[in-house]
Amino acid sequence: MSTAHPGTVMVDRYRLVQLADTDLAAAEAWEAHDQILDRPVRVTFVDGQYASAALDAARRAALVADPRLSRVLDVGSTDLGAGPRSYIISEPYRGTTLTEVVSGGLVDAQQARAVVGEAAAALEAAGQRGVHHLALRPEAVRVDGHRVVVTGLGIDAALAGVDGGREHVTGSGAAAADARDLVALAYYALTARWPGDSLDEPWIAPDAVRPLPAQRDETGVVPVSTLVPHVDPELDSLVRRTFGSGSPDAPTAPGDVVAALAPWGEVSVVASLPQFVQPSTEPPVRSSVMGAVGTGAALPGTPPPAPPVRRPASGRIARSAAVGGAVGAAAGAHQSTQAMPPVAAPTAAQAPVPPAQATAAMSPVQQPSAQPAAPTAAYGAPPAGYGTQAYPTAQGAPVQQQTAHAPVPPPPGGGEPRTDTGGFASSPAPKRRGVNPTPIVLGLVVVLVLAGALWAVSKVLSPSDPPPVAETPAATEDAGGAAAEDPTAEESNEPEETPEVRPVIESGDQLDPEGDGQHPEAVDLAYDGDPSTFWYTQWFNGADFAGLRSGLGYVIELEEPAPVTSITLNTNSEGGHVEVRATSRDKPTDGPVLAEGSFSSETTLDLSEETVADSFVIWITELPTTNGKNYVELNEIVLS
Repeated sequence: MSTAHPGTVMVDRYRLVQLADTDLAAAEAWEAHDQILDRPVRVTFVDGQYASAALDAARRAALVADPRLSRVLDVGSTDLGAGPRSYIISEPYRGTTLTEVVSGGLVDAQQARAVVGEAAAALEAAGQRGVHHLALRPEAVRVDGHRVVVTGLGIDAALAGVDGGREHVTGSGAAAADARDLVALAYYALTARWPGDSLDEPWIAPDAVRPLPAQRDETGVVPVSTLVPHVDPELDSLVRRTFGSGSPDAPTAPGDVVAALAPWGEVSVVASLPQFVQPSTEPPVRSSVMGAVGTGAALPGTPPPAPPVRRPASGRIARSAAVGGAVGAAAGAHQSTQAMPPVAAPTAAQAPVPPAQATAAMSPVQQPSAQPAAPTAAYGAPPAGYGTQAYPTAQGAPVQQQTAHAPVPPPPGGGEPRTDTGGFASSPAPKRRGVNPTPIVLGLVVVLVLAGALWAVSKVLSPSDPPPVAETPAATEDAGGAAAEDPTAEESNEPEETPEVRPVIESGDQLDPEGDGQHPEAVDLAYDGDPSTFWYTQWFNGADFAGLRSGLGYVIELEEPAPVTSITLNTNSEGGHVEVRATSRDKPTDGPVLAEGSFSSETTLDLSEETVADSFVIWITELPTTNGKNYVELNEIVLS
């Protein structure tokens, strides 16, 4: 029973998040997070009798660097409370598997060439390093946008009980097996049937999706052209040569598949689907409900527009007693023709106005008319000069007609005659009274100009001051003849502090003067800042290099000469003997030994004295033990 659960932290670094999908029966996959490098990873626990072989295969796969291969980041064993468990840390799986792509629709010939071509190029790069897949299937190929990723390189075959390393050494069967499975992937993408070896194997999980086997006839697998009309003739020929009975032209390596499929276009999951499930390239047509309603018509549920508010064109509005009297008289005259409620009698606070005074206070416009005005149905445009116009009123209210404005008699005591405003009394805006600031500003400007002119004239006419005389050291001597001390002179005599130079590794390389090299392709992994990667040597049948070498080394070249006091080596090795010298790659054993010691997981070599140099050599005179063999795995070099 698994002891891993969400939230578990492995080796104080990897926090498990949730279970991930896998079709391997002897594996348990998790999505996890690397808490040190702050990145998502995939954790695969491997169990069973082939767990040790899977870890070795993962270490070999970690040496292959290709963007189309899922990268192995770490390998090890940990105890989660129920005994040790082997684990493999890799990049997270992204995209969709080829099984999921084909389940959405058969892939066209162009995309089949692109997907299989990318996978074949990745396996060709791995085969040049001596690593083969040997368990290639639709679940091991993923499409992530325009990128194809092959997963489980070497690891899946190890869990299936197949050792790709030994098979590659004894012959080319491993490369031919990968080439055959690549052609089977192309056949599967075009027909949804698997022509390769049966996938009904115990190393595949029982609940995993297994493709249907391909149909066969007397010549072998049924050709693609029989099942898919208008198929690419080159793909059809490749399938015939691979799965035809007794065909001598079958591809023998992934490189042959690359040559047969090249060139291919860009990978696209959308383009690989049939036309009837692809999204339309035409932009969507959007229509609005506003188009169904005529101009000027209101939408359903829209309230009717409110009537406009009519205001007099005069300025300030002032309601007076005369206005109230005029309105009351108009209402009384209209009461004879309209059914209106009786008007309440005036109270003591409201004394009635005599008719004579009311008539004198009213203009000809405000005097009531015996004939009631007919109400109008709509607002019309007023004619020039504000002619007669009836405005709509509230229900049951009288309608007052307005005519052209007429002059009002002058008020008692004299004065200018007023103009009638149609029922509203207006008063002229008050005149603003204040101080005009223009003369004051002009006066201030004149004063300032005169003051400036006087100042300029006085400066021109005044005698100029003599220039200051610079003091000499002799002038600053005191009465006793001793010169005064200048603090700035002391500061200028002090030496300037030079910035500290820190040792920065510019490059590194392996040193094998008595041989043909020690994995030069991995030398950059010894100082790349990633402790999960390493440079390593060949393994020998003894710590003394089996008498074939007197020593091996690694040279460190800095960006510029810098002081170094200690060198720390992070390794996966134990024992042996290593020396440090400040020399170059041409003379790795010249010069005195600055530090020496044996290998451990963190080997700190303190130099006998601070040494300024631009090149240091780590010279190995005795091999340590790594995974039971005599060789070195150097993860990281740190200078201080």
